[in-house]
Amino acid sequence: MKLVSLFLLSAALLFFFGSPQIIQSEEIVNEVFLLEKHNKLLAFSGLRNNWFEKELRPDETIVKSMYDGNVAVAYTNERALAFSGITGRWTEERFRIRETVISISADGNVGTVITTIRALGFSAKTGVWVGSPFNIGD
Repeated sequence: MKLVSLFLLSAALLFFFGSPQIIQSEEIVNEVFLLEKHNKLLAFSGLRNNWFEKELRPDETIVKSMYDGNVAVAYTNERALAFSGITGRWTEERFRIRETVISISADGNVGTVITTIRALGFSAKTGVWVGSPFNIGD
């Protein structure tokens, strides 16, 4: 009987520790706040305990903005803008001719702007936009 109990206990422990673990994303605390003010965007980084300003150009208007975690994303009638609470820098990506924004998002360390011709991804860790062209009809 002891042998069977020992075997069952060993099998249970082996199954528990030997089974694949589900990797869950780490929870990211909101460290960025975004404020739209007249002709500028103001981002506050809790990590750097400072405000960072992005001036808009004449006749440039903010269409939509979002923030979450360490990232803030906005788009205007001319460009996509992103702020990294980690680097404390604003980065921009100008829109091309006949490029229309479909959606934007901000989640944790990642911001995205999806347009009719490409997907733009922004990493708060690197502070860089990366684009991938595509045909929306595909």
